[in-house]
Amino acid sequence: MKFWLVRLASLLLAVGFAFGLESVVGHQFPSIYRLVVLAGLYITLSVSLNLINGITGQFSIGHAAFYMVGAYSAGFVSKALFSHQPLVPQLWMIVMALFGACCAALTGLVVGLPSLRLRGDYLAIVTLGFGEILRIVTQNIGAIGGAYGMNVKPFGSPPQALWLVWLLAILCVAVCRNLLKTAHGLPFLSVREDEVASAAMGVKVPKTKVTAFVVGSAFAGAAGALLAHAETFISPDTFKMDVSFIILTMVVLGGTGSITGSVISAIALFAIPEWLRNLQDPVTKDPIQIPGPALVASIISVVIAVALFKAVQNRFHGSKPAKFGLYLAAIAAGFVCKLAFTPILAQAPGLAAKSFEASALRMVIFAATLIILMLIRPQGIFAHHEFSWSWVAKLFRRAPKEATA
Repeated sequence: MKFWLVRLASLLLAVGFAFGLESVVGHQFPSIYRLVVLAGLYITLSVSLNLINGITGQFSIGHAAFYMVGAYSAGFVSKALFSHQPLVPQLWMIVMALFGACCAALTGLVVGLPSLRLRGDYLAIVTLGFGEILRIVTQNIGAIGGAYGMNVKPFGSPPQALWLVWLLAILCVAVCRNLLKTAHGLPFLSVREDEVASAAMGVKVPKTKVTAFVVGSAFAGAAGALLAHAETFISPDTFKMDVSFIILTMVVLGGTGSITGSVISAIALFAIPEWLRNLQDPVTKDPIQIPGPALVASIISVVIAVALFKAVQNRFHGSKPAKFGLYLAAIAAGFVCKLAFTPILAQAPGLAAKSFEASALRMVIFAATLIILMLIRPQGIFAHHEFSWSWVAKLFRRAPKEATA
């Protein structure tokens, strides 16, 4: 009884969160409505790829292909069947999300079956090649818009789809989380650790790998279907190779195998470039300019802080609270270095006259953030862990002293 009460409460909480987010963002922050929709889609994409790469241990870098299959299949059906608005737009979007998921799952099955004997880099090359082949073929099919793209406007105007997008993200997280917490997820984890040992213990390795591909592809296809109807226009350029790399980066940065890490990194990596794109002075509303001396001083201070951070990681073996304090000291040292170097560098005539627009440096800052995080935490933010209050307490719990002989 308690089990079902917890599940019912979780379901009601998820639905309430999705509709509450729709209400708050739609009425009070309409300017960022589209960004919140895209953030929810990236959560679905990163968590679904984590099922393939992190939980099952495969190496797929063509996830944008399944995203595109769902978008184009659902968009084509909507365009072909409706020249005017359906009676219930949200219900039609749910149907199209299921249809896109089925098409992408079938595509994942087609890709997964021939790739059963491939591992690591070889599987990555196959999935990457498949994604590029699919995108190039799409560019040359006139019935779906070719290189120009396809208008998907069965609703006349973009529908209010934020609640549906975030419900899909929550569903994807719930499926992957329940997979890890039950006996059904053990074959996936065993395949990740050692395929040969898993097969020796009776695990059906090919079936497990294909199942991971099909489920992960289905969620990506559903996200693509919702993207097509929320944006009302899609093109092959929307699903370029760099989209697959960004999704893969979200998985690796959050920690391969960590659902919590995938969610947090998806939001962070999507939010950083978008925040920098529209960074303005609060008074003049002009784009923020970064002086040359301040930029160079920031780079130097970051290098110093990262070096101190790595030194603490490798050489200090004391208690965790003390180590955390040294980490804070390393960050503070970086700020002090920036304050010290900025007036010194301002004396350089050529550098003092230079300034750079913050929005123009957004991808540079994005790449630098990834490099710093990978240097500090190469196993990912959460590694194989999931967020819980007991895990937070464990981080600060003092390890027991070893008993002497």
